[in-house]
Amino acid sequence: MIYDLIIIGGGPAGITAGIYAARKKLNTLLIAKDFFGQTAKTGEIDNWPGSPAISGGALMMNFEKHLKSFALDIKEGQTVISVKQGAEFTVQIESGESFEAKALVVCSGANPKKLGVAGEDKFIGKGVSFCSLCDAPFFQGKSVAIVGGGNSALEAALDLAKYAKQIYLLEAGEALKGDPLLQDMVKQTNKVEIRFNQEIKEIQGKAMVEGVVVFDRPTQKSEVLAVAGVFVEIGWTPQSDFLGDLLAKNERGEIIADPATGQTSLEGVFAAGDCANTKYKQVILAAASGARAALSAYEYLQKEA
Repeated sequence: MIYDLIIIGGGPAGITAGIYAARKKLNTLLIAKDFFGQTAKTGEIDNWPGSPAISGGALMMNFEKHLKSFALDIKEGQTVISVKQGAEFTVQIESGESFEAKALVVCSGANPKKLGVAGEDKFIGKGVSFCSLCDAPFFQGKSVAIVGGGNSALEAALDLAKYAKQIYLLEAGEALKGDPLLQDMVKQTNKVEIRFNQEIKEIQGKAMVEGVVVFDRPTQKSEVLAVAGVFVEIGWTPQSDFLGDLLAKNERGEIIADPATGQTSLEGVFAAGDCANTKYKQVILAAASGARAALSAYEYLQKEA
């Protein structure tokens, strides 16, 4: 069977694209590893209209329930490993199965960036974490370090403030980049020591993380902070490798998409969400871009019919 549309991704962009495609009665397949995305890793979301102070997990459960109320095929628990262009687009998943479609909407999201320092890979899951919501409870009464100064780092500090006794927020620059409201909330916890112009050079320990080597740029000196956990919150890398050279990407690996339509460099392929070259990475914008891409795909298919 050849689908009208295949949607790759199960975050806010992919789910919204699925809802809109189903409403247009397109014969649609949505392929997703899960229905969480990065949103589900956020403790509390207070900027989703109509749902003040909802948890990220609860919001994504609502998204999933809404999606599954429509008629479309869903392949869950699978990752796309390649996309090829022929008479139709062929999408292969990790199970070895392949599916064909006349159009694609890519909403594959992004993965957290790593520090790239000694000890990081060794201690992933043993004190090094990329998800404060997932792992904060494991650091009850312990000291931790957070790397980053944007919204993700500030949200991580708020998650950890409920458990940790001491939090070091390490920002390589001279100022925090996160929202002023989040900055105020972090300062009010009285648990967070914000350190500017500092970066981690090494993560140390035996079986688990025991400390980090921190380099201070102004003084050019290093010190060891005794911490049991390191939370890395320095941004994201788009999940676009499975596309190879099929689509044009920018220097960060983001898929270049028309902001008005989501159209990529290849006719019939649209991109939405954090894998695309959008300036702001927000849940509401990801959802909106998913709707836009699905509607654009519908228009494309109508013209091709």
